[in-house]
This record gives sequence, C-alpha cells and structure tokens, in this order.
Amino acid sequence: MAKKRGATKRHHEALEFLRMGGTQIPAGFASKAAAVTESMLREKLNAGTASRRRGAKLFGALKGRSTVTVNDPANKKALDGLLSWHKKVAGKKLAFPKVTSGLGGFVPGRISGTIVPPFNFADSIPTLLANVSDPTLSVSASVNGQISASAVTSQTRGFNGGSEYARVGIFFHPMTPGTLTISASPTYSFQWSTNSLNSSLVTSSGSVGLTIYGMTDMAQILATAGTIYESWQEDTAGQLDFDFGLNVQKSLSVSLDVTPSLVYICFVEVFAHVIGMGWPGSLASAMAAATVPSISYVFDAQQLVMA
Repeated sequence: MAKKRGATKRHHEALEFLRMGGTQIPAGFASKAAAVTESMLREKLNAGTASRRRGAKLFGALKGRSTVTVNDPANKKALDGLLSWHKKVAGKKLAFPKVTSGLGGFVPGRISGTIVPPFNFADSIPTLLANVSDPTLSVSASVNGQISASAVTSQTRGFNGGSEYARVGIFFHPMTPGTLTISASPTYSFQWSTNSLNSSLVTSSGSVGLTIYGMTDMAQILATAGTIYESWQEDTAGQLDFDFGLNVQKSLSVSLDVTPSLVYICFVEVFAHVIGMGWPGSLASAMAAATVPSISYVFDAQQLVMA
C-alpha cells in the first residue's frame, strides 16, 4: 500500500511539473492578475452605464407617454407594495450549492489532469460606480471552490449602482506552444430582479462563466477565451421582472492556443451588476453563487514539422 501511495505521489508531482512548465509562478502574480481584471471590469461597466443613461434620458423625453404619478396619494399603497416586493427578493441570500463528490496522465504530445480544491487562487473584486449613493454589495471567494457575488441598488433617490465579481482557478504554463483546453462542471444558483416606474433607468446583469487569460509578468493580458454557463442582461424601464435558478449544473469547456511566453489563468467566475434610481423610481438586484468541485485541463503540444 505504501508503495502504491508513493507511486501516486510521484505521478502527481510529475503532472504538476508539466502543468507549471517546470517553473514556479512569480510572487505577486495572482494579485497582478486581480488588479488588471478589476481595471478591465471598471472600464467596461463605466462605458455601458454612460450609454444606458443617455438612452434613458432620450426615452424619457418622448411625448405622449403615460406615466405613473408617484406623488399621488392614491398610488401610495401600490408603490409601497412594489417596494416591499423588492425588499423580499433582494433580501434573500443564495446558499452555496452542494456538489457530489483525479489524477490525469500524459501520452506523447499531451498532458491532462484534474485539479481539486484547494485551487491556486481565489479573487473577489468590487466595482462601485463613481459619484453614486451606496448600493448593497457582497462577495466571497475561497480556494475551496465556493464563490458568490451579490448587488442590490439603494432605495435612496438618485442614480446608484455597482457590481461584485468573484473567481477561483488554476495556473498553467506550457513548456512548448500548443492548445490548452479547460473544463469544469460547477453547480450554481442565480437570482435577479428589476422594478422600474415610468422611464426610470434600471439594470440587472450577471453571469457564471469559464475563462482563460494569458498574461505577461508585466500584467498585460494578451490572449483570452471564455464561455458562459448562465447570463442575463435586463434593462427594460417601466416593468417588474424577476427570474432565478437553483442548483443548476452544467459542463463546459474552452480552448486557447498557448505559448511559453505567457502564464495562463484558468478560472470559473461569477458576476453581479445593478443600476437604479432609488425609490420611487427603479430598484434592481443581482446574485450568483457557485461551487466548483474541480477544474480539468488537457494540453496538446504543437506538432513540429521537420524540414
């Protein structure tokens, strides 16, 4: 039995050596990756928010549109009921989904393996929109494979919003050029809501995804590939919308051509983003939580053609 355990350990160490390209990830590399990801998220969200605000302003200027008079005492009961509904939905906390409980191998030109927790890194990244009242944001990320993100707009009148992002994953550093394929089967839950009066700007968006980034030591992301398990983008003014999913399990994979010049960050991610105008006006919530039991990889080395 001891001999078998020793062989298994050596097999695992050999796979780890090949997965990391025979080198160690530089100290601080994971924090650099989190910082550059935060910058990318902030730029994307700010650009999208500016566009939606312009659209809402133009839509609100249309002539002949019927509107809800929020100051009419006759509407108070209905408005209070809508607010109560939002509080109930937004106050819910998603539990981490439970999952049911390898070694990989190598053949000429290919290595493969399955990584189980603890993973190489876990990041949580908040993004509060500039010059806004405070939304309620919460996030968590653990190398044990549990990640969650939640965002709820403020009830205070005025433009407000923000997002949360969490991920967990592994590193890969190839010795030679080739194709890297990552696969994972997380179990996840999500919930979102929008509650908007008249032309009040509102947004609830989010996703659960599987992604590969190729990054330099200088924190430049030069190659990306990704796929989505679940996503939503709800921004219709003047409506009440809601959806959810509990303990959903999906298996997906994503591939990317890789080179030894980059270190590859491979991860499952959750994202939640909201925009609202307070109440009466518009409110939104977005939540996602996932449990990742393992992340598998297959690397096929590039076949060299001899002259």
